Order: sequence, then structure tokens, then C-alpha cells
Amino acid sequence: MSKLILYSIAFITGFAIMGYEILGARTLFPIYGNSIYVWGAIISVFLAGLSIGYAAGGRLADRQSDILTLSRIILIPTILIVLFPYYGPSLCKRFEVLSLDPRLGSLLISAILFIMPCVFMGSVIPVIVKMLATDNSRIGSAAGNVYSISTAGSIAGTLFTSFFLISWLPVHKGIQLTGLILASCWFLCLTYHQMNKKQDGA
Repeated sequence: MSKLILYSIAFITGFAIMGYEILGARTLFPIYGNSIYVWGAIISVFLAGLSIGYAAGGRLADRQSDILTLSRIILIPTILIVLFPYYGPSLCKRFEVLSLDPRLGSLLISAILFIMPCVFMGSVIPVIVKMLATDNSRIGSAAGNVYSISTAGSIAGTLFTSFFLISWLPVHKGIQLTGLILASCWFLCLTYHQMNKKQDGA
């Protein structure tokens, strides 16, 4: 059961990352249009954030890899994504006034808005891998399983967001829903913690 919870967290995190990426790109369309510059900036920033998160999460996992640490990592991007409508549009308007070159402007605003949640969501995966790898001989299979399930979540998030969510909700409401979906990982962490407490007390 504990493995299922951790794999579910990996899946949901991957789902949220791609949903957030697609919806995040749409927040820039009113300023820079649906151009290749916007998509190039968004994809680059998300990949950069995840790369930093993988490295930082790996170092953190070597020092402390438990469910409470994982819940704290997840809580930060959840808050940032849920609150996005309260700061995202105002920052976009400020950049629109600056009239920057579309390439520079889209890259800067993407970094400001999206890199921090991506860093924390990227940090989730190494911590889960370390929690699942009970001995050194299982690290490779644990890493492969977690990244595979996270990628499956990303595929599901991409299809759900692009095929359905965008037509159902305004962009900012869709981003908030993505944050609430990510919040379910936090509750899974609490469930995992309570299960372990009961096992320890048994």
C-alpha cells in the first residue's frame, strides 16, 4: 500500500507539471501571442526548473528522505499554483507595458512565474526513488519505475488539459484546479504518515 501511495504521488506530480505547462503558456498568449517564442520559453523554463529540482532533490534525498519531507516539498508548489491567479495576471500586465522583444520577454516572464514550482515538483521524484529503494540493488528499478509512472502522468496531464480542461474552464481557473490536483499528493503523504504510525504502534 505504501508503494502504491508513492507511485500515485509520482503520477499526479507528472500530471500537474504538464497541465501547468500548457495552461501557463496560454497566460502569455495575450502578451506575446501563440508564437514559437512562447512555447520555446515555456518548455525551456520548465525543463530548467525540473533539472534543478532533480539535482536538489537528489541531494536532499541523500540527507533526509521521509514522507514529511516529501509533503513539505509538495506543499510549496501547490500553494504557488493555487494562488497563481492572484499574482500571475498582474505580473503579465507589467511585462506587457515594458514592450520587450518577444523572445526576451517571454523567457523572462516564464522564468519568474514558473521556474520555482517546477524546481519543487522536480525535487519530488528523487525523494520518492530514495524512499522506494530499500537497498542498493533496487535503486535502478525504483528509479526506472518512478520516472516511468511520472511520465505516464505527464502524458495523461497533457491529454486531459489540451483535450478537455481548456474547453471546460478559463485558464486561471484551470491552473487553480491543477494546483488542487497536486494538493491531493499532500493528503496522500498524510495518509502514508498515518499508516506508518499505526504500523509502528502495532
